Amino acid sequence: MHLSQPAISRLIADLERSVGFRLFERVKGSPLRATPEAESFHQEVERSFLGIQGLTRIANDIRNARSGNLRIACLPALATGFLPEVIRDFLSIYPGVRINLQSRASTTVRQWVAAQQFDLGFATPSDHTPGLRTELFLSLTGVCVLPPQHRLRRKDVITPEDLRGDAFISLALEDPTRGKIDRIFDDARVERDLRIETQYAMTIGGFVMRGVGCSILNPLSARELIPHGVIVKPFMPEVRFEYILCTPEHRLPSRIATSFIESLRAAKTRLLESETPTATPSSKSPGSATAGRAPKKRPTEPASKSPR
Repeated sequence: MHLSQPAISRLIADLERSVGFRLFERVKGSPLRATPEAESFHQEVERSFLGIQGLTRIANDIRNARSGNLRIACLPALATGFLPEVIRDFLSIYPGVRINLQSRASTTVRQWVAAQQFDLGFATPSDHTPGLRTELFLSLTGVCVLPPQHRLRRKDVITPEDLRGDAFISLALEDPTRGKIDRIFDDARVERDLRIETQYAMTIGGFVMRGVGCSILNPLSARELIPHGVIVKPFMPEVRFEYILCTPEHRLPSRIATSFIESLRAAKTRLLESETPTATPSSKSPGSATAGRAPKKRPTEPASKSPR
């Protein structure tokens, strides 16, 4: 659009009245020249415009979950294998997201999420915790973990009777699965040598791989022990390891948290379709590093989500 000289003059006059100082000056015989005040004003306008562009870009990234922060609290059983795989795949899609992952006992996880210090958490089930929205996320079939070269390494399935008198590394009393395991052995009238009890599955794995004793663990933690020579076998009667996903009850999840939870559900589906990992290194030919598997047995997905 072409403006006439009078129209330009009126526009400049209106602008100068608005800002309260002269923007241009005309030296006789030369075109209009910006005043020092106008140049300073132009620099600030340009800076503000770039700032608005930056804010617009940031807003677009947040809207599309391309950037931001995600805070996750998780019990160690899922923080060592399952969750790192999910986070790796998630960051390949959303590389601008920064993730803070803290691994703590289930009680602490539930308290942190309820206090809105974290966007989501994984813990073992418990009585109702105020401020939490929870659902049963995973229910997995426990497996027996045996030290390398254990006498039961050739058995297909381990039963309580097989472990009579064996040194046993037990979960701590506060773990809800501990009671289930104890009842199975009590019902079978089998006495174990309860050598050590400890809170975390991977600590138990450290004792097992060093030959201190055997144990019953969730299959995700057991899978991490296979490269260290630990023998993993199906165990009967069945022991269920259950884990809940919890989010703050009084705060809606962010777009990033919602996208991450979708990734979690996809990873859970893949997990439930896979086989339970078992290893019988001694049944392979000498020097073989390939882990064997028991007959296919799928962990059972919860029938329904149960908010607490």
